[in-house]
Amino acid sequence: MILDDLHKGIVAQLEKRADPVAASRNTERAERFNINHKYYGLTGDVLRDLIAQHEGQFSRLELTERFHLVQMLYSSGMAEQVAFGDTILVNSLNEIEPSHFEYLDEITDCLSNWGDTDWFASRITQPLLLKFPRETLSFLRSLNDSGNMWKRRLSVVTFTRKIGESGEFTEEALGLCNNLIWNTEDLVRKGVGWALKDTMRGDKNRVLGYVRSLREKGVSSVITLYAIRDLKGEERKEILAVKQKKV
Repeated sequence: MILDDLHKGIVAQLEKRADPVAASRNTERAERFNINHKYYGLTGDVLRDLIAQHEGQFSRLELTERFHLVQMLYSSGMAEQVAFGDTILVNSLNEIEPSHFEYLDEITDCLSNWGDTDWFASRITQPLLLKFPRETLSFLRSLNDSGNMWKRRLSVVTFTRKIGESGEFTEEALGLCNNLIWNTEDLVRKGVGWALKDTMRGDKNRVLGYVRSLREKGVSSVITLYAIRDLKGEERKEILAVKQKKV
């Protein structure tokens, strides 16, 4: 009941400040970038102010209550509610342990676009991977096998940016990417390509050899072209010259 009331109060305040014209403009812009969100139309300053007003209430909740509230916010499909959920998760990160991963699994069921998925990877699963590598890898493997395309994308984009560039998780990244090379979802394949591109920065020879093998197998160019975005000149031409081997 407390969570329901808190959520209703947040929604009421968002609706009170809603700007239908800005909301329509933001929704149209998001659709151009394939982001499935609706908006209340609040400015960034107003939204940040509103979130700050509630942070004291959030901190007084038990961690599991915060997780349930995040689910409610995420499942709304409203960008400003998702922003509230993002803040709660970031502020709770130091308390999250592997025993809480079942709650994160339920929260990721509510992901509905690549923007929120990639945010979750960079701000939640990447820090957890560094803190609890064995348990987080197990969690990512479960996401990798999910019927939810956003969970599958999350399982590989966790290995982008500094995680990929570190070279510390090359074997694990390649294993999870390999499970998805025949995936038919465009945004999952792009996630695989992105993970390979950034992981190549940390372990070039191994990942480059793997990408070459993907071209020989006839894997979608959505993956391989994304993976070699950093390559220039002859090195790039050499990979592009690799053709599918006839069986």
